[in-house]
Amino acid sequence: MRSYSMSSFFGDLVAGFTVGLMLIPQALAYGIVAGLPPNYGLYSAFMGCFVYLFFGSTMDLNIGPTAIMALMTLQYTSNGGGDYAVLLCFISGIIELVAGIINLGFLINFISQPVISGFTSAAAITIASSQLKPLFGLSLQTKGLVDTWVQVAKNLPDFRWQDLTLGVVCIIILSIMKAARNVRWPCMDPNSRSLGQRILRQVVFYLSVGRNAIVVIIAAVITFALDGDDQPFSLTGYVEPGVPPAALPPFTTEVNNQTMTFPDIMNDVGIGIFMIPFIAILDNIAVVSAFTKGRTFDATQEIIALGLANILGSFFGSMPVTGSLSRTAVNLTSGAKTPAGGLVTGVMVLLALCFLTPAFYFIPKATLASVIICAVLHMVDYEIILPLWRSKRIDLIPWGVTFLACLGWGLEWGILLGIGVNLAMLLFSIATPAVRISVVPPSKQHAGYALVTPSHGLSYPSTTHVRSAVRKAGLRQAGGSLPVAIDCSFIDNVDYTSAKGIKGMIDDFHRRGQTLVFVGLKPKLVKIVSSLHEGIAVCPSFDVLEEILADGQTEVVLESLSNDGRHIVMSGGVVVSSMITTPTSDTSEAANPLLSTTVFQDHK
Repeated sequence: MRSYSMSSFFGDLVAGFTVGLMLIPQALAYGIVAGLPPNYGLYSAFMGCFVYLFFGSTMDLNIGPTAIMALMTLQYTSNGGGDYAVLLCFISGIIELVAGIINLGFLINFISQPVISGFTSAAAITIASSQLKPLFGLSLQTKGLVDTWVQVAKNLPDFRWQDLTLGVVCIIILSIMKAARNVRWPCMDPNSRSLGQRILRQVVFYLSVGRNAIVVIIAAVITFALDGDDQPFSLTGYVEPGVPPAALPPFTTEVNNQTMTFPDIMNDVGIGIFMIPFIAILDNIAVVSAFTKGRTFDATQEIIALGLANILGSFFGSMPVTGSLSRTAVNLTSGAKTPAGGLVTGVMVLLALCFLTPAFYFIPKATLASVIICAVLHMVDYEIILPLWRSKRIDLIPWGVTFLACLGWGLEWGILLGIGVNLAMLLFSIATPAVRISVVPPSKQHAGYALVTPSHGLSYPSTTHVRSAVRKAGLRQAGGSLPVAIDCSFIDNVDYTSAKGIKGMIDDFHRRGQTLVFVGLKPKLVKIVSSLHEGIAVCPSFDVLEEILADGQTEVVLESLSNDGRHIVMSGGVVVSSMITTPTSDTSEAANPLLSTTVFQDHK
């Protein structure tokens, strides 16, 4: 507040007003998508704006109802209506708040971009398909994508041509108005600073950004003019006016004249208790990441803000909410300077609830369906397929699995399956790292050796794979007699299982009298491995390795460490002598003899 200026105030005012024009018709539509009265969408649209003003870590994000949250709310609360949705919003907020406090946001890092893209694309198609019923003027009860298409096809002869005509016209107008901002009009010079040109650019901008509100208002005026005994369009109907009084979410409710207790409601909601907050956090972090553009943000703080928005929103009848991609983009392009723009947006929603609900009665359902369809179609991320094909084709597997499973099985199970496939691929790559094996040919200095280079660090899942590769290299490439050198450049850490695996490698080579040398193994790792095995042969660099392998008549003799402070002198994998070494007072790796490696040559 100390640095807040008038330019920031006007920027936030314009941005907040612009987002409000977009949010109000969207909120009405998303309330219908959630299977609730449209006023629930408006109840969900203002508290996130106010909460983010105080707890957000960026200036752009708009928290409120979204298409994905509305669809998932429908999936889990269709049995209990508004009470179920409000209670689910409260429980989701509690889980999100706890996840933020204990810093569980890092788990989102395990979900790859192909999985997120497959999920959002499938969700967009599912949401757009759910709007076929109001677009065709059909009143049907459907469940899932496939069932929706089947039922619409069966009842197609009963469609209302008036609703379909209006919906298609609205889609065309919305698409044209959206594209208008990016078209280079002959009469408009983007570089001109004249008053007329600036006004023209602002007019085009607001026509594009406020297209939802403009189309909804025009359609409502038309239906109002045609209102009578024979109304040609299906209307939204009565929208309850006013802001609901603040109250705790309902922990019991009546469903079909049966009292449902809190455990009954939770049992009905099922896995949605965890899937709703999980998807909300995923969406929220993804939106923030997309618009920070190099600026830092606090993921933990964002999750806490989201949790508080849902908790406090549930006191005013909100369904679950999260960050909106489209409204955040509009907020950014409208010149938002701080999160205070959300204050203007929230006040506009409250004013709409108090004074505009009678006008909402005349909004055609087909128009709201067109608003939703146009809002979600851009979420179908088909553009990712070609880059995946060009860069790493195997990443098409989690994308395709997630996309198809979300469409055919359900959004929640689809994304879980996609995450599972992605993690399985990740674990497989960790457990089976690429191991490059080459043979360094003989030279005047040495008789040659086999070089084994693991592609990344050694961990317990990959120990068996790397040990097997080293053993095969010793028998095949090295013929059971030549030395084998392991390039340890990528080995930064070892655990107990890895250390045992290294011990096993050493034992394998000791039994057949073949030399195994670890080149560049870090001293701290030598100490860990030597605590389990007293005879590890190490070499600080390949330059030193070439020296000790020089002269075929000279035995390869290396010094290694033991856990009791003895220097073990090795020859051909066999311990030939040992001596006790007293550590110096200097504990650094460079000065401590227990952490140093000495090369002996011509030792008999």
